[in-house]
Amino acid sequence: MRKTMVMTLLAATSFGLVTVGQAHAATTSYTTTFKYVDATTNKTLKTVKTTGTKNKTYTYKPVAIKYYATPAKLSYKVTKASTITLKVRATSRKVTVKYVDRYNNATIKPAKIEMAPVGKTESFTPVSISGYQVTSTATKKLANVKLDSTVTFTYDKLFKLTQNMVAIDTKKSLGTSSQMVRRGQTVTVTPTPVANYVTPAIQKVQVNKDTTATFNYQRLYNVTVNAVGSDGAKLGTTNQTVQQGKSVTVTPKAYPGYATPVSQKVTPTKDMTVTVTYPKFYTVNVVEKTADGTVLATRSMQGQAGQSVTVMPGSHAGFVTPDAQTMSKAGTVALLYQIDRSHQDDAYNKLIASVDNQNQAKMALAAYKADYTQAKTLAACQVAQQVMSNISLTSLGNQAMRVVDSYDSDDISAGTKQGATDVTMTEGATDSYIAYYASGDYDWVVNQTTKQGAWVKSDLLTTDDVRNGEKYTYESSVHVDQQGTPLSNLGHLASYDVQYGINGDPDEAIVKVVFARNATTQSDSSKVIMQDGEFYINNNGPLIGLEADSDEKWTADKAFYTLTFTMDAESARLLETHTSFITYGIGTDATSFFDLTSGDAANKIAAA
Repeated sequence: MRKTMVMTLLAATSFGLVTVGQAHAATTSYTTTFKYVDATTNKTLKTVKTTGTKNKTYTYKPVAIKYYATPAKLSYKVTKASTITLKVRATSRKVTVKYVDRYNNATIKPAKIEMAPVGKTESFTPVSISGYQVTSTATKKLANVKLDSTVTFTYDKLFKLTQNMVAIDTKKSLGTSSQMVRRGQTVTVTPTPVANYVTPAIQKVQVNKDTTATFNYQRLYNVTVNAVGSDGAKLGTTNQTVQQGKSVTVTPKAYPGYATPVSQKVTPTKDMTVTVTYPKFYTVNVVEKTADGTVLATRSMQGQAGQSVTVMPGSHAGFVTPDAQTMSKAGTVALLYQIDRSHQDDAYNKLIASVDNQNQAKMALAAYKADYTQAKTLAACQVAQQVMSNISLTSLGNQAMRVVDSYDSDDISAGTKQGATDVTMTEGATDSYIAYYASGDYDWVVNQTTKQGAWVKSDLLTTDDVRNGEKYTYESSVHVDQQGTPLSNLGHLASYDVQYGINGDPDEAIVKVVFARNATTQSDSSKVIMQDGEFYINNNGPLIGLEADSDEKWTADKAFYTLTFTMDAESARLLETHTSFITYGIGTDATSFFDLTSGDAANKIAAA
């Protein structure tokens, strides 16, 4: 009995069991299986079997499994054969690192097994493998390791690409070079330059095995050109290279004082020397310049001794090409270029032709015209011509104007050109002006006191309270004698004009009376004379009398003659509403009258 108990205890102890109580002769035993399962994958890792007596309670101490956490002790009661599952958690996972050929996925190095802590991030770097190049050198990472994993690094097989340089003329190698190239890679192979050989074209080679790219080099021959003057002087040496089997044109280099000989064609079969003889020449230096000394171009010409050369001038835009010159010895020829002024007045003439008062237009444009006619350089001339082309003249109809009240200077700013201040118009604040043209922000005006013309800023002048220089022409009226009897033997009144704003005074006017002589009138200048003319205006009161400015004799060879009267503008305005008449002497004692009827709308011929 004691022997049986001991065996039971030993058996229990061997499986990690501890039994408490007395042994009985008749007992029932059952097997308990402990199954260790991966808590993540449910994979069975290990099984442990124990035998226990029915209705007995036991304490089980789990065994340790590598790379897994060991569970705590547990208590269980045996009632029948059973299986207890223990979920164990891994502490590390297996990582298989593979090294394969990218081309065929073949293993090129045995895989490496590493253990990675669960829940951590592990990094793996590729290793060097002889004869291969890793596809990517980047580190691969496994983040938050949970399961067994595989990390694969791919590699490209390396093949040797050899560059072989072969001389065509000798069939011998001029040298080799090599490089390692990945399988399937297309490589652009640039041949190495070799002295005295033509470098062949580059090649593109796809490498799938050890490969040789052969480059054929064509031989280059050196052609040395010795230049010798006809006087024996050694002028210099030049070198050219020519490919084997090819011809080359030897073009002699130019040397001062010598004529350059014609080119030669040679086909060398080896390095060779060509001697070229240069005839002795004289040099003519040509300088093309403008009148102000600006150099347009320079060059040199050569002439053979005893022969002359013709110096042909070059063409330069904007200048007149001078005549050619002949030289028979060394020296310098200066070709003088004058500014081409053949079309310089085109814009000016077009502008003048487009206006009526051309004299005033010429005065207004005189300074602008002088800019290009007197320009010393082509650039200055062209700029001035462009300025002229941009000018426009708008007629102001001889507008009478005065300086604005707000401008309190006696000398207004004026100029021979727009924006200039080179003209002083004295007493500018009180004088009146006749405005002829507008251009931009300026008016061309003439001071009616000084008769001085200038460009004035348009906002300095005004027409307010100024009779605008208007001129009115009226029909003729009746010619009567002192008794009021109409006369027709001498002639008749053709017309009379009234014009305001004359001589710079807006309050002044002139009246010009035009008489027409009858064609049948027999003239006697000693008896018929225009003199002592007087102008009377019937102002419903005392007559206003004004003497004529000048006398004119009535002569047989003159069809028309005039009397001009100066009066204030107020009196002149009365002509438009009141009856007036003129007296003049016939001979020495007679007096005749021309009657001017009131200047109403019916009698007014025109206003200009």
